Amino acid sequence: MKKIIAIIAAFSSYLLAVPSAFAADTPVKTCPEGKFSVLCTFTDTSFGGIVSTAVTVLFVIAVVIALGFLIFGGIKWIISGGDKTNVESARNHIVAAVVGLIIVFLSYFILNIILGLFGLKLTELALPKLTPPQ
Repeated sequence: MKKIIAIIAAFSSYLLAVPSAFAADTPVKTCPEGKFSVLCTFTDTSFGGIVSTAVTVLFVIAVVIALGFLIFGGIKWIISGGDKTNVESARNHIVAAVVGLIIVFLSYFILNIILGLFGLKLTELALPKLTPPQ
């Protein structure tokens, strides 16, 4: 127990005895130069635009993938040659692709409806601003 108290006392005295920092008198540049200077132009509306564009791109990618599975299932059905297991497998691919398309479209419409309740649009997202209490 004495060792633990000694360790805690040594550690706390180490934290309490912090020397003062000698900062330079030159002002700090808040905007970096070079590749990261683009980060200084972000505002709440530009970040919302990036998020809405990313969501739209993800929806388009999901639709393209689902359509690819639909085409793959159709080709698989055509080359099955009437074999029941291959036809069933192709049918399962087509059903899964159609269900995927329905889920993507429903999620897009539901997201638009929910955002519409708050007066927002998916193409014009803006981050909410927090104001301090007065």
